[in-house]
Amino acid sequence: MKVKYRHIILVVVAFCLVLAGCSSSTDHNAKHKDNEKQELQVSAAASLTDVTKDLEQAFETKHKSINVTFNYGGSGALRQQIEKGAPVDVLMSANTKDVDALKEQKKASYTYEYAKNKLVLIGTKDSTYTSVKDLNANDKLAIGETKSVPAGKYAEQYLRAHHLYDQVKSNLVFAKDVRQVLNYVEKGNAQLGYVYKTDLYQSQENGNSKVKALNTANLNNPIIYKAAATSDKKTAKAWIDFLKTDKAKNILKKYQFEI
Repeated sequence: MKVKYRHIILVVVAFCLVLAGCSSSTDHNAKHKDNEKQELQVSAAASLTDVTKDLEQAFETKHKSINVTFNYGGSGALRQQIEKGAPVDVLMSANTKDVDALKEQKKASYTYEYAKNKLVLIGTKDSTYTSVKDLNANDKLAIGETKSVPAGKYAEQYLRAHHLYDQVKSNLVFAKDVRQVLNYVEKGNAQLGYVYKTDLYQSQENGNSKVKALNTANLNNPIIYKAAATSDKKTAKAWIDFLKTDKAKNILKKYQFEI
């Protein structure tokens, strides 16, 4: 009888140990899951390359469980990637057109106009030119690709509106984004170029800028930057909500964006 009693006790003890082990394993897995970083993929216009680093730091300070990764390029090219199924959670465009196009296709939602910018004509620091009218026959005027780079489209609109496009058409050289336009002028591959005010500012802030602003292109409509969630992840909405905060707005203002 004693042997049978001892056997029952051993079985109960063993069962309790198994339960304890399962509980411990479950707790460990739960803690491991809690510690896992959620990934947030943001496609952003090339003109946001610098400011998004500060935005990312501020966002991750508040959202410690989210890891933000950026992909930069022309807004039109980024939109096309999303249309083809690229795994993107947020699009931060340098215009409204590309976000609106995605929304019409039901590939974007929760939109927000988060900033404004200006287009400026730049030349080298020793340039004596004051406008595109000063270009010589062999000179180059760099602008972004008009089909995929909003800054390029804005530049074309400005030139056409002021009856200058036909005059400089043979001088045009096209770049994949505004950063490449800036690079062309800095390296002397183009005498003049149209970039955003914020790109010029950042180049000058870096302390090694070889360019200066010659004039501002006064457009009929303001340059508006628009963002949207392009996935149903909660983290995508969290990023859009963050752009609406005073913290994000102050960072954008620091980099010379208008709110």
